[in-house]
Amino acid sequence: MAETLTQTTRYRVSGMDCASCASKIDTAVRRMEGVEDVSVSVTNGSLTVTHAESLGSDAVARQVSRLGYGATPWDSGDREVENRDGDRQLDGQIPAGQPWWRSRRAKLTIVSGMALVAAYAAGLVYPAAGHWPFLAALLVGLFPIARRALSAAFAGTPFSIETLMTIAALGAVLIGATEEAAMVVLLFLVGELLE
Repeated sequence: MAETLTQTTRYRVSGMDCASCASKIDTAVRRMEGVEDVSVSVTNGSLTVTHAESLGSDAVARQVSRLGYGATPWDSGDREVENRDGDRQLDGQIPAGQPWWRSRRAKLTIVSGMALVAAYAAGLVYPAAGHWPFLAALLVGLFPIARRALSAAFAGTPFSIETLMTIAALGAVLIGATEEAAMVVLLFLVGELLE
């Protein structure tokens, strides 16, 4: 029988800030074909994977990024990428010396908050609009959360906080509490940002 050659790759993981995040990453990576062992450290922000040589490090990084986290091989150094604004930054990180609101999470939270304010303004100016402006504001914040919930479910973690938030928001819409659902999603995003 042929012996499978393995290698160990260590990744720097951004956006992982709790044990639940680490558990989602661990489950998703363990389910990949060719993975033998996984170790996740929230404290160090790292992921160590022992895997078959045929499984590239980019495949593991893609699996982690589907869950909403950034992952770069530790030994590749801090790759710089150019963001949409033309600023150079570390992959998945806020540029050094830049304000916190430059992160993706902060931008999503700010846009969601602005959408909710716009929904309240639309309700004052045009009351006949009903719940539709709030539904639009809800979708702005909920779409990325629902996408992460779906990715986590397919990766082996069907019961995550993102799944719970998505179900709660959709349930609130079904019972006619669209305004409250939009506010709860915004508060969830603020909580994630502060975390």
